[in-house]
Amino acid sequence: MSSRKLLLVGWDAADWDMIHPLMDRGEMPNLQRLTESGVIGNLASLDPPLSSLLWTSIATGKTADEHRILGFLEPDPISGGARPVTSLSRGCKAIWNILNQNGLRPHVVNWFASHPAEPIRGVCVTNAVCQPTADLPPDSIHPAELEATLAGLRLTPRDLRAEDLALFVPEFWRIDQNKDPRLIYLARVLAEGFTAHAMATWILENQPWDFMAVYLDTIDRAGHEFMMYHPPRMSHVKEEDFELFQHVMNGVYRMHDLMLGRLIQLAGPDATVMVVSDHGFFNGKLRPTGSTAIPWEDSMLWHRQHGIVCLSGPGIRKDELAHGAGLLDVAPTILTLFGLPLAEDMKGRPLLEALEEPARIEKITSWEQVDGDAGMHPPDRQQDPWEATEAVEQLAALGYVEAPSEDAKIQRAVVVHHQNLNLARVHLANGRPAAAIPLLEELDREFPGQPGIRMYLGRAYFYTRQFERSKRIADDLIAGPENRPLAHILRANSCIWQGNEAEALDHLLRAEEMQGSDPNICVLVGQAHLRLRRPGDAEICFRKALDLESRAPRSWRALATALLTQKRHREAAEAALEAVGLDYSNPYSHYLLGLALVRGGSIERAVQALESCLKIEPKAFLAHRLLAAIHTNATGDTERARQHRESADALRAPQPAAAEPALPGA
Repeated sequence: MSSRKLLLVGWDAADWDMIHPLMDRGEMPNLQRLTESGVIGNLASLDPPLSSLLWTSIATGKTADEHRILGFLEPDPISGGARPVTSLSRGCKAIWNILNQNGLRPHVVNWFASHPAEPIRGVCVTNAVCQPTADLPPDSIHPAELEATLAGLRLTPRDLRAEDLALFVPEFWRIDQNKDPRLIYLARVLAEGFTAHAMATWILENQPWDFMAVYLDTIDRAGHEFMMYHPPRMSHVKEEDFELFQHVMNGVYRMHDLMLGRLIQLAGPDATVMVVSDHGFFNGKLRPTGSTAIPWEDSMLWHRQHGIVCLSGPGIRKDELAHGAGLLDVAPTILTLFGLPLAEDMKGRPLLEALEEPARIEKITSWEQVDGDAGMHPPDRQQDPWEATEAVEQLAALGYVEAPSEDAKIQRAVVVHHQNLNLARVHLANGRPAAAIPLLEELDREFPGQPGIRMYLGRAYFYTRQFERSKRIADDLIAGPENRPLAHILRANSCIWQGNEAEALDHLLRAEEMQGSDPNICVLVGQAHLRLRRPGDAEICFRKALDLESRAPRSWRALATALLTQKRHREAAEAALEAVGLDYSNPYSHYLLGLALVRGGSIERAVQALESCLKIEPKAFLAHRLLAAIHTNATGDTERARQHRESADALRAPQPAAAEPALPGA
């Protein structure tokens, strides 16, 4: 096993579009040194983009339906109401448990869903510690003998001085804090971030370690309150507010860089440093001004699809780019750096392109099947909060315990609502619409008329080819008071499958008129133009989408399709390569690249791209069919041609989703 030390720093919502200008001005020198001495890239997020789900996926290498953290709250078996999500209900090992199991000393500070503290070999400071409660919650710190020491490092908003706040709001003295709570809110999120940093630095200074994971959510929480004031001024923002708060977000990023510098110093020159974010955060012309059909999802409108990854240290390439990385790749990369086997039930891949030397990869079926001290809570303390709550209700019915109050029942109903909706979204995002439908139908019965739930249900019906049901939902939404752009998009999908491309385009143009500049709608309008055999108009739409958001793999795939239709094969290959670089895990991007390359005469590279497609999705019918043709007509490899032809014959051609239109025939 490797003797490497690894520092994992999580910056919630960190975005390269904010970072690069600051680095160019020399205002984030510590991160800049890491980028110049290491590998950086975009980190594709998951859906839904909720921090509790995403950071648990980063720590486990698994999606939310597998790790079972499905929101910020979960049922409380004691009160019958709700409580913050806990480590007791996480359904699999986190990376620190696996490292603990292999004799290493891991530490973890402030990670989501880490309370109560797990009994790892190192120090566990849970996400309950940094919140400014009067008393330290029980079981917040392991080992218990460090509680007094670490509790003494907690900061509250009152601990911040005027000169501290002036770094973020230079004219803070103009704010009437009796009427305006924004400065108090900023002081609170800063104090919580400083607390997490203080505890992480104390551990690095005073405890032996092999792995340290520290999580900071200050960028995200400050962003939801203050990014609207970031330059340039948004049209709805008052000039006075803009003048007061325009410096907050740059100040928060500079603060993170200063704290990163201290962590790097304490970790030492032999440590590997990995900085990641769970998603990005819109900070320019695509900042949202409207709302969703689901009020509590409005905050997610700000979340950009790609976060950041930066990896630097011994054995890591210098000043290089990593392409196609995603959240699920973080845990496999850490396992590889420590020389540990990868688990076949982790969907991600190690970022091998970041390493100077090839890594020796071993695989096991699952780390869940490996025995040993993983530093987890004992089985009698771990629980499924849903089953535990049902057990309490059964005891209450028998008169053994007090029944939960009506308020508690309402709280629990809200939690059930949110978690089931999140689980349905996870199923939709992972290509399992049939699994999402029962959850969404039940939610639709319990909360009739909620447009957000109906929108997801209509989408699930569409993906399972229940077009009439999907159409009825779209028509109801368009006719109702909540007539929103997404309803017209849903209706356009049904039109496409009924062969009415002109009506689909009309609905999409209405959605675009209602929504304004939106890259996703631009792509959909372009795809409608493609179906109407207007590739030039489609290309204009796709390039408009990319002008609005250049890091969207879907837009690059769409552009590649339009260029292929126009027989501009070299440009199509370049566009498809951009899509692969942004989202390596999408097999359609590799297929598009292979198709463009073979049409451009680059047979060997085309074969590589198509084989990459099949590694990700072995049932990719089009890739098998194209490889059979290539080996028959170009390479002369009759055996491989036969294998791919038989695979293609055994598969039924996939029905293309509206978001990814069928390509011209290969």
